Amino acid sequence: MKLSAVRWIGYPAAVVAVGATIALLRLFPQLNESSVALLLLLAVFFCASIWQSGPGVLAALLATLGFNFFFLAPLYTLTVQDPRNVAALFVFLVSGLLIGRLSALSRRRLGLLEAERRDLIALTQLSQGFLSDTNRETLLGVAADRLRQALQCQQVAILLADDQGVLSQRIETANASFRADIAELVHRQGNSAAYPSDLGGTDIYLPIPVGLQRAGVLVARGLRSSERMAEACALLLGLAVERERFLRLARAAEETRTSEQMKSTLLAQLAHDLKTPVAAARGAIENWEADGRGSEASRAAGGQLDALSRRIGELMDLVRLDSGMARPRRERVSCAEIVEAAVARFGEALAGHSLYLEPPAPELAVEVDPAQMTEALGHGLENAARYSPPGTTIHVSVTADDAHVVFRVADQGKGVPSSERGRVFERFVRLGDAGSLPGIGLGLSIARSLVELNGGSVRLDTAEGGGALFEISLPRTAP
Repeated sequence: MKLSAVRWIGYPAAVVAVGATIALLRLFPQLNESSVALLLLLAVFFCASIWQSGPGVLAALLATLGFNFFFLAPLYTLTVQDPRNVAALFVFLVSGLLIGRLSALSRRRLGLLEAERRDLIALTQLSQGFLSDTNRETLLGVAADRLRQALQCQQVAILLADDQGVLSQRIETANASFRADIAELVHRQGNSAAYPSDLGGTDIYLPIPVGLQRAGVLVARGLRSSERMAEACALLLGLAVERERFLRLARAAEETRTSEQMKSTLLAQLAHDLKTPVAAARGAIENWEADGRGSEASRAAGGQLDALSRRIGELMDLVRLDSGMARPRRERVSCAEIVEAAVARFGEALAGHSLYLEPPAPELAVEVDPAQMTEALGHGLENAARYSPPGTTIHVSVTADDAHVVFRVADQGKGVPSSERGRVFERFVRLGDAGSLPGIGLGLSIARSLVELNGGSVRLDTAEGGGALFEISLPRTAP
């Protein structure tokens, strides 16, 4: 039965209810006027609570007329003999109307609360369903049907945007149709659109929010639930899509972390396995030379073993950095001491080049791990020597301003193209013309990691003579 027919039944029902009450009260002539009035008001309340405000108002008017006609003197007329009864009738009428109105409002609010309770249950079930899906395929595979049931609508379509903001992915219920131009407008502007549907109810287009952005558009056709419920479903869908994206990123990060751990383990094992035979070979050559049997070949072999030991050391440095063991032990140290230690440690790599040092001021100091900064600056020196022609000059200087100290190593080589300056700090990266030179592409990567551990930064630039300029910037320590 239609809702309008149910409402119209309330009017004759109110007439019957009031008439039956009056007839019943006529069977008890000993009842006083106050008791009759209360019982008639009870009939008005009964009609309004069941059939809402319209029949309640009609019941109040009929009860007032019946009270005057059958119970107030003179009986069976609508005239009022006692002036006091005029006020009584007025109060009775107002009371009946108020009772009917309040009863209808309470019934309507109870209906709204019941509808909100159903919406809350539907949202809870929908969220539980979304939370049970951990990948996009299973989430979107049933999302449209779940939303159609939750929203009590005829058709549902979900349009998701790609990285460029284009609505490219479409998930929908069977035979769903919608206007693509409205969906595109809603996605672009972020405002919902709703209008009467030819399927009955409402057609609504809602943006799917993800924080301040929009993941797509939710289309519900023939909506019979509230628009507020539809907005909540769109918000829940956006949260589910964002949750799935975070889970996907977390899985990828875990896979990457596992891969990095495996790589570090393999590097550590490789470095350990190489260290012992290299040390043994180095000891044998030193003993050979100590016995006076050394030759040019043995000295060349010793140099190669030194280079191999250096590569093994770089691998071990890389493992320590990845494992978090290379924590800096900070202390106040002068910049001059760092430069002197780096030149002394990497002096062999600088052989065949002229070294020009601009000694920094003695009071210029930084608070860093001295060993790590010596290592970082040494990699810059070694890199400059490796990629600049023999006999050229390597220029080392230290400058400072109020906040930073900058170590600079400038060479007279070919320099590094601006497009490649970011790549040279990546691991195992060597530029195209470096294949014939020794090294495995770890020095600058290790230098950058060590400097960043100490709160500084590293960059490459072009030196005045056209070569490469290696810079380490560190926070300056107050004198």
